[in-house]
Amino acid sequence: MTADEALAALAPWIAKRERPAWRPTVEEGDGAPTDSKFAGLPLLAEGEAWPACGGCGQPLELFLQLDLDALPDELGDRYGSGLVQLFYCTGDCDGGWEPFNSEGVSLCRVLPAGAGAPAAENPGTFPPQRIVGWEPLVDRPHGMEHERLGLVTDYHFNAVPYRPTEVICEEVGFRAEGMATAKAIAERIAPADGDKLAGWPHWGQGPERPACPECGEAMELLFQLDSEANVPFMFGDSGVGHVTQCPTHKQVVAFGWACC
Repeated sequence: MTADEALAALAPWIAKRERPAWRPTVEEGDGAPTDSKFAGLPLLAEGEAWPACGGCGQPLELFLQLDLDALPDELGDRYGSGLVQLFYCTGDCDGGWEPFNSEGVSLCRVLPAGAGAPAAENPGTFPPQRIVGWEPLVDRPHGMEHERLGLVTDYHFNAVPYRPTEVICEEVGFRAEGMATAKAIAERIAPADGDKLAGWPHWGQGPERPACPECGEAMELLFQLDSEANVPFMFGDSGVGHVTQCPTHKQVVAFGWACC
């Protein structure tokens, strides 16, 4: 079976798992303190000083601000209201990769809509880019998530006698053999990399959805932030970061990253 034949046979399974996602369209410059942006001057809580790193004490850099009330109409109120903000330490402090890190190396939060005041000054060094639009795309789940979704690759590593690798999807009555077919399926049923809103996470080392501290529910992708994309910073060794949100407690957001 060729890769194209396998994808055609799996089309009903794929269609059920596809999710809309959007890439940000940006222009140079800052805009208003409430605009969606990478870097620049954000809104802060009333009377709040610019957030500082709990490790080195230096000002955190604003990586991302998203106006949840100005996202694509198709999302409705999925993410709630207010401003999602991610501040991050660009020094050598440890712990920034971990969601809900206790060291204060990052700050990921939701400011309520209509609350706060513009920051008086910006100690950051990154050039600001305002998000002026969203380019839609169709996203598919990462190969690391296929098995939990019913698309199983069995490599038969310990089989005696030898058995070829199999890809099985009981939902659509699909079965195929061969490592080349398995590799093609993993590569072509995959999420987009780069910066994006919603969709499926492009994982670095494996699915790492944090649990909401309020209810224990697995948090879902809100925004993917890639290394050296719209923010001139590399997470570890070409890592990718994810802002996640609890579907029930929308004020609970977190940021974590992993190397690819």
